[in-house]
Amino acid sequence: MPFDVAKSCGKWKHGEHSDNYKEIMAKLGVPAEMFDKLCEAEFPIESSLEGNVMKSKVDFMGKVIENTFTLGVEGEEEDPTGTKRRVTYTMDGDCMISVYPDHDGKGLVVRNCSQFVDDNTIKTIVKAGDLEGWATTRRC
Repeated sequence: MPFDVAKSCGKWKHGEHSDNYKEIMAKLGVPAEMFDKLCEAEFPIESSLEGNVMKSKVDFMGKVIENTFTLGVEGEEEDPTGTKRRVTYTMDGDCMISVYPDHDGKGLVVRNCSQFVDDNTIKTIVKAGDLEGWATTRRC
């Protein structure tokens, strides 16, 4: 069964993560003090998929970010810091995949694979260059 985009709507919070997840986030440019805030923050998500067009709206730490993508087509995504990056979203079985071919402007390739563990938990495997780890988000 494909990743159910509509099921991802709701309020979410960081759950568990791999031992190296903080190191991965640092590689992605997330400062240590911000990492702790991210782990405590709750963030409402609205998302939809109509045909191949996916829309998302996230209220993250007081900033609302809206993005629209066509699956399989490289597009631009804005993150909570206002940084825009090129990304391609695809579906692979029950996983939603996002690939950033140049996350840091220096050639760092980042790949995320998100899938539902159950109705209230999403596990995301993150590969950033040579580092790989995982994190869960849980419905509040």
